[in-house]
Amino acid sequence: MSNISIIGAGPGGLAAGLMLLKQGHEVHIYEKDNRVGGRSKRLIFGDFVFDSGPTFFMYQPILREVFERSGLSFDEHIKLTKLDPLYALYFNDFSIEPSANPNETAEMFENISKGAGKAYLTWYKKQHTKFKKVMPILQKPFPNVFHFLRPDVLAGAPVLHPFQSVYKRLSSFFDHEDLIHTLSFQAKYLGMASFEAPSVFTILPFLEHHGGLYHVEGGLNQINEKMAELFVSLGGQLHLNTEVKHIHVKNKQIEWIETNQGQIQTDHVVLNADFADAMLRMVKPESLKRFSHEKIKHMKYSVSALMVYVGLDQVFDFKHHSVLFSKDYKRYLNKLMNNSTSLDDMSFYMHNPSLIDQTLAPKGKSALYLLMPVPNNDAGIDWEAEKEHMFQQMMQTIQEKTGIDIKPHVIQKNFLTPNDWEKDYHVYKGAVFNLAHGFDQMLHKRPQNNFKDIKNLYLVGGGTHPGSGLPTIYQSAIITANYLKKV
Repeated sequence: MSNISIIGAGPGGLAAGLMLLKQGHEVHIYEKDNRVGGRSKRLIFGDFVFDSGPTFFMYQPILREVFERSGLSFDEHIKLTKLDPLYALYFNDFSIEPSANPNETAEMFENISKGAGKAYLTWYKKQHTKFKKVMPILQKPFPNVFHFLRPDVLAGAPVLHPFQSVYKRLSSFFDHEDLIHTLSFQAKYLGMASFEAPSVFTILPFLEHHGGLYHVEGGLNQINEKMAELFVSLGGQLHLNTEVKHIHVKNKQIEWIETNQGQIQTDHVVLNADFADAMLRMVKPESLKRFSHEKIKHMKYSVSALMVYVGLDQVFDFKHHSVLFSKDYKRYLNKLMNNSTSLDDMSFYMHNPSLIDQTLAPKGKSALYLLMPVPNNDAGIDWEAEKEHMFQQMMQTIQEKTGIDIKPHVIQKNFLTPNDWEKDYHVYKGAVFNLAHGFDQMLHKRPQNNFKDIKNLYLVGGGTHPGSGLPTIYQSAIITANYLKKV
């Protein structure tokens, strides 16, 4: 078996590390920070605890497979609380709280627009068929164009509607604009607008509505913390505060990596860092062919996110997850996708886990998480000048949509801007959702898990196949572990 170095202790790197240990490899994970998780790590500000990034946990089977392949019991180590309703969605004229029970959600749709309930159930049934066709495609490598001839791809082609967007596809079921947005805002999990995201991604709301959403006590960061604990207990070597500066390549083969602790010989490298940032910083241009430095710089990148981590002096009865839509949502999406510097009338997401989880704040207080999708750093926005204004805009919107003024109850707030994502988290352009997910950057056109430019380099994370989002990141780790079974 081999000596394998994993760069980055994010979800993909930790998942790959566990499975590679089970295969008998010697595995070292090198993480530049003082704790694991990357852009999904645990943040502690004073007495308050937050997830830095993802808060939605859905579609358990892939993570369960990671644990199974690692010889571990998922249920023994990960405790989940199912959420019902899924979330609250606030529009101009109404709010809606969809359920994982399709009949209940259909009734809500019908109450808003006559005929929409039946349309919802039709959509739901068709998404179930699409999901069964799409998942086999995403669970396998897709290294070249010839894979379009695979039986699973050919079987899935009729339901993929590759030339339609998420918005366009949903418009064939619904004519009520806000109900379309109810099932299309999930495109922003990929850092895209529903007008641009390929229609295959209508499976994202289906995964929520079919499989439900779950909370992990202490936040999703605790999955990372538990995987790191298990990785070490099973014999893996976890090196925190160890930043990889350079990947030395000779004859298309990695010979060693250079860290702030010195040079390290290795047989294989699994890269879990941000793909674009790592290639541009760690690998010399002459070592890359298909994904040259110039090509990487000119690829399409997702939007970014302005985060505000708020400590409140009491617990409010907001739903666990809420999305507060802008007054003119189409206009907002167009601004977002065109890197507009106009930041008025923005939509954002609010996470209120303290309502059911008392581990995140002192008794009687709460940790409120706010995420506003914003343009990435190509827009050149001065976030130090804008961030407080954006926070006040969020406070005003919360009051307008919910009737609750939380401004007097804010006792602490901390920001994470696109500049911080780029500087502190090493995310290229601050594009936290990685490479964009248009068909020109998916499947065989996305950087592959077995990275052909460098023979013994493998990729996991949102910047590789199958794409962004925790379930697909875990799937990338499974694909990479399969490649490394026999090395």
